[in-house]
Amino acid sequence: MKKLLFVSLCLGLLAGLTSCQKEVGGTQEINATSTLTVTIPQDIATRAVADYGKGAQVNRCILEIYHDGKLYGERQVQPVSGNQVTFSDLRLVTSKTYDFVLWADCGDNLADNYYNTSDLNAVTVKKTYTGNDDGFDAFYKKATFQVTSAFSENITLQRPFGQLVVKTNDLAAIQHDKLKPTDVQVSFTAVPTTFNVLTGEVSGSEALTYTVGIEDKTTGELTVDYILATPAQADLVDFSMTFLNNGATITTNENFRNVPIRRNYRTNVSGNLVTKQGELNVSIDADMEGEHDVEIVEIATEAELLNVVQNGGAVLLANDLELNQMVVVSNQKEVKIDLNGKTLTVVGSQEMNTENGSLVIENGHIVAKAMQSSTHSLLNAGEQGSLMIDNVVLETNGTGIGPSTSTNGGQIVVKNSTFNCGAYAVATNASSPVSQDVNIVLEKSTFTANTPLCINIPCTVTMDECTVEGTTQGMMLRGGTAYISNSHLLLNYPDNDAEDIAHYFDARTWGSGNMVNISALTVGNKGNGTAYQYPSYVDLKNTVVETQCTPEGALPAMYAWANQAEGMGVTILYDDQCEFKGDCIYGSSNITVNGIAQ
Repeated sequence: MKKLLFVSLCLGLLAGLTSCQKEVGGTQEINATSTLTVTIPQDIATRAVADYGKGAQVNRCILEIYHDGKLYGERQVQPVSGNQVTFSDLRLVTSKTYDFVLWADCGDNLADNYYNTSDLNAVTVKKTYTGNDDGFDAFYKKATFQVTSAFSENITLQRPFGQLVVKTNDLAAIQHDKLKPTDVQVSFTAVPTTFNVLTGEVSGSEALTYTVGIEDKTTGELTVDYILATPAQADLVDFSMTFLNNGATITTNENFRNVPIRRNYRTNVSGNLVTKQGELNVSIDADMEGEHDVEIVEIATEAELLNVVQNGGAVLLANDLELNQMVVVSNQKEVKIDLNGKTLTVVGSQEMNTENGSLVIENGHIVAKAMQSSTHSLLNAGEQGSLMIDNVVLETNGTGIGPSTSTNGGQIVVKNSTFNCGAYAVATNASSPVSQDVNIVLEKSTFTANTPLCINIPCTVTMDECTVEGTTQGMMLRGGTAYISNSHLLLNYPDNDAEDIAHYFDARTWGSGNMVNISALTVGNKGNGTAYQYPSYVDLKNTVVETQCTPEGALPAMYAWANQAEGMGVTILYDDQCEFKGDCIYGSSNITVNGIAQ
């Protein structure tokens, strides 16, 4: 692969130059003979995509030098001439270490044009963003050197973002002129907004929408985007495309979810995007780091689905499908099932599990109405297994999703989804508890069940913008840590015995499952044995905790009882934006609420 940018740092005696030095407190300051040379090759693209990705519009380079975290001297900005930039008159002290921070982009002469660069700790887009504009291409690097009497170093710059290229294969198949798109509107759910050149970190998030003429009606190339990305792994972005004919909407394709964007890589997305929402081909093409391809293929049978489960890959359902066998993703395989708006019906009590593998299911409907019991879990993340459910409606008479027993390192993510379940929507199993590193992330989703969230092991749950409605509890946290924000926990108790049931555990310890005090949020443990001996920690922000029952007020909004052993108690935090619609009852000692012992 060709290199993106090369910076040659030459200090001390250079060919044809005279060295001029002076003593500074036992060290030497190297003066005007020190230079920094930046070279920008014309063609760095590994694959032709119009004229993009070649750095051809980069016309200026910024240099800042730092010593001990502080700017050393003044910023220098030089024009790119003949693909090179030379920074001269660098006065540096020998035996000292400096950070050389560089940013190269398309400026207005030497002034900011596409990016705000007054603070290299927070570079942001200045020009109104639109796709198909290679002026948004840019490069950066921070390199650290100890200056000696004479040395030369090479620095390779790279992009702070990934390049996203979208192409449709079906423009030639559209016969009617009024149905041929002339423009496309691209809407990203969220993209990063700020880049720190000194640390390489990205931050900020905002939605992004723009409309642009179709780049190439012959090849079907639609858009080219530059999106800030993290360096170590691929970030996932969601976007939609609305195809327009002279302003009139033809169709909208929302089938772009979890598209990987990685720094200094090109991601190519292609398929029949106008005439059919499906058959996406996604590949990541790197200028330097290598190449990774993911092909999404359309399937129509259970056998095809099971083949991908066994071998890894991504599939798009062409039609509704029945699943008659258990699905197990293992051996570090990565499987992605795009339901494509279709229904996957699970026959009997079959499960979909991961063991040291990754499974993503998105964009459709899962029905499992014949589970053997209300506590039988449909989706399970096993040892080092990962499960992601995105934009799915799941209906089951059993339990929706949870970590397998004795699981270490499992991860579960549910977002943009609706779970209608039997006993539990999201549940752990304390009969054989896990020992470490189970993470459950719930975002922008709705969960209904007897007890939608049943957490009774020392895992971590992070929930944001969710609605939880149960008939026995809204959420039970019998052990572990829960961070809950911008959500609604609701107990909608359906029977008329609320006054009696409120006192059921006055003289009883709690049982297994959800045999605990009834409330919208029940925290801790009430028992004399060795089971459930975990601390419970819940942090609530801008969240409503509500109980509805007859008579009103008979059941609390929140109920807590703590283990009495040291380090096994209950900690509850909530901010001023939280609202409790019902009483908060703290039944024992060893409970701390907002830093105050109860």
